[in-house]
Amino acid sequence: MTLPHFELKGMTLGLVGGSGTIGQDVARVAMVLGMKIMISTRQNQEQCDAKSTEQMTFTPSVEKLLAESDFVSLHCPLNNETKGFINADSLKLMKKSAFLINTARGGVCDEDALIVALQNNQIAGAALDVQVKEPPVLDSPLYSMPNVILTPHIGWKRKESRQRGLCIMKDNIASYLSGSPVN
Repeated sequence: MTLPHFELKGMTLGLVGGSGTIGQDVARVAMVLGMKIMISTRQNQEQCDAKSTEQMTFTPSVEKLLAESDFVSLHCPLNNETKGFINADSLKLMKKSAFLINTARGGVCDEDALIVALQNNQIAGAALDVQVKEPPVLDSPLYSMPNVILTPHIGWKRKESRQRGLCIMKDNIASYLSGSPVN
């Protein structure tokens, strides 16, 4: 299978929920590559480490982000507000040349609607690190679609990743008990 190649410089990366640590790290890497960044977040911009620049803008309008981005990357939690957030209607807002990247949670995306959009070339492709059901059912069309890249969600498999997570949790508990909660 031949994977598409792109000159990323000048393209727009839309980060949904991208004001958190991971989203901001993704934004920094994308800016080094010369991409324009658009972030949609429920937080106020002042709560973010990243600040608007010529290369990075914040928008309260997810619709604007979906319509203007060449790549849409999901960085939001799965909750009642975000479950099925990417659905048939939101996919219709995206450019036909756009790609959806989901490394957040599978349930943020309505997989059936995504499959239909991909089969009908409504969007150019998707890169999915998470699915609603993991692993996907054996007869899932996602396995054989030429415009889909699937990767296993195994970031926590490495011992170092798990150790770092435990250290962060220990520090968060200590901060909470001292009266200065972090998360």
